[in-house]
Amino acid sequence: MTTFAEAIHAQPENLAAASAAFAGAISEVDLETLRAGTIVFGGIGASAHALIPAVLALRAAGRRAFAVSATELTKPGARELGDAFVLVSQSGASVETVAALEQLNGAPVIAISSRGDSPLATAAQAWLPLGPLPDTPVATLSYTATLQALGMLTQALLGQRRPDPVWGRLPDLAGAVIEAGTRFADSVADGFTGVSSLDAVGGGPGHASAGETALLAREALRLPAAGMETREYLHGPLEAVAPGSGAVVFGRRREHELAQALVSFGATVALISDRRTDAAELIEIPDVPTVVAPILQILPVQLLVDRVAGLRGLSIGELRRHQDDTKVQ
Repeated sequence: MTTFAEAIHAQPENLAAASAAFAGAISEVDLETLRAGTIVFGGIGASAHALIPAVLALRAAGRRAFAVSATELTKPGARELGDAFVLVSQSGASVETVAALEQLNGAPVIAISSRGDSPLATAAQAWLPLGPLPDTPVATLSYTATLQALGMLTQALLGQRRPDPVWGRLPDLAGAVIEAGTRFADSVADGFTGVSSLDAVGGGPGHASAGETALLAREALRLPAAGMETREYLHGPLEAVAPGSGAVVFGRRREHELAQALVSFGATVALISDRRTDAAELIEIPDVPTVVAPILQILPVQLLVDRVAGLRGLSIGELRRHQDDTKVQ
């Protein structure tokens, strides 16, 4: 089985292969039903976090787009929420996402998942693939591949007939971030090893990274963690921050100010940004489009989680609290 660390270092290879596979598949899919009206994206868990950048990019371009929990899409009336739907499940077998198809009966639905023979893919009108490499139990490769697939779909819906050149450069960008992120993780891991809780906060596309970071902290580090959008976090949740707290912050000016404040409250803080600052321990990532940024943002986090897990004597593998009713059997 591929280890968590091995999967992180395989990110450039998987992103390159996933981009090629997705570009080929999307050229064969009729996207006309998604080119007008309201698009609703649905998913759960890591897939739900990955929806946020695509929705933000579509809205910025004047499209009506919303991210809705797959659980909500299983309720009566879900069909009326949008004109077309994109359902995302990295396994293609998440119970809630597959069940949503019953409520969306008759609506145009595109599925995005790793396998074309998954329950979700076979029941939707069309399927688009993720990366070919096998993922780890705590998602590494499938999360970034999902972000990439949704980014490429978004740009196609906005009229780009050919893939943006940024996808061709992304494996090299990811490789550079992993190299810098390894040094960063080594430098800050000791401080995070002793934290008793973790807050992950981000604005814009960093909201996706905040949610995924909190999920990684819970799954891999078994640490109480919460992920929030920056403005939501400012309205009260930061009251719990004190010495012993940890925080990972994604973003620019307001997030820089927040990181500095969290340091002053005694928290151990890591800041991930495409702008330089001395507000906190910083890893600077390249300035890229909204739909690309979270792919690079999460790589240093994955490296940090792997390093902290080692220092805490934890092995990142199968989840301990497995629930039998989360996947279609």
